[in-house]
Amino acid sequence: MTGRAAAADVWIRYRRTARQDGLVPALTLLCETVGDGGPPRGPGGHMVVPAGVAGADAGDIVTTLTVEDGTVVALRSRAEPPGGSATPWAAWALGVTCLRFGLSERLLDAVLAHLGGRTVGDAKLLHQQMVKGGVAEAVIEQLEIETMLAGATPGDLDDGTLAGLNAQITGTDRMLLRLLGAVSFLADGPGQVARVSELIADVHFGSARAGEHGGAA
Repeated sequence: MTGRAAAADVWIRYRRTARQDGLVPALTLLCETVGDGGPPRGPGGHMVVPAGVAGADAGDIVTTLTVEDGTVVALRSRAEPPGGSATPWAAWALGVTCLRFGLSERLLDAVLAHLGGRTVGDAKLLHQQMVKGGVAEAVIEQLEIETMLAGATPGDLDDGTLAGLNAQITGTDRMLLRLLGAVSFLADGPGQVARVSELIADVHFGSARAGEHGGAA
């Protein structure tokens, strides 16, 4: 494996962990390996982290969210943004994007498992034309995202591109949630994870502008 390929593989592990193990393990891994001195705050001074990862003085808890694999908290820092964290923005932004993409792939896996086990008459729901079309559309979106992230290392993709990819991930997740129907509203189901994933994107990319995070790593 070449030096660049090895460097890119570091970022694939966040995607892989998110898909295989879920949100909390992947976000914990990202915070522990990229979050030097704590994860960076978004432009509004917020952060979303696994419960217990942020220090007691990191900020005031805005909300606590329970997902299928643990608990995360949304915090608002008591300090004025954007200072305070030594975490390079470019590394964090790519890590968050890879993590969210892995969660989107995990959501697709859950949708396929759910639809594959349901029938309408004598036919599997997954074989219904409209359902197949919805799945295909989501898969195409994921393939586009995968192409953009392939081989990426921090700094390869600018803030605007990463913000666009996160918006695309959010849109894809919403397509998939519609296919899950009522199951997507379960507090301990994949829908809750998708909503937390979207919250993470809103915190870091929702109002981000070029240069707002102080540049590259």
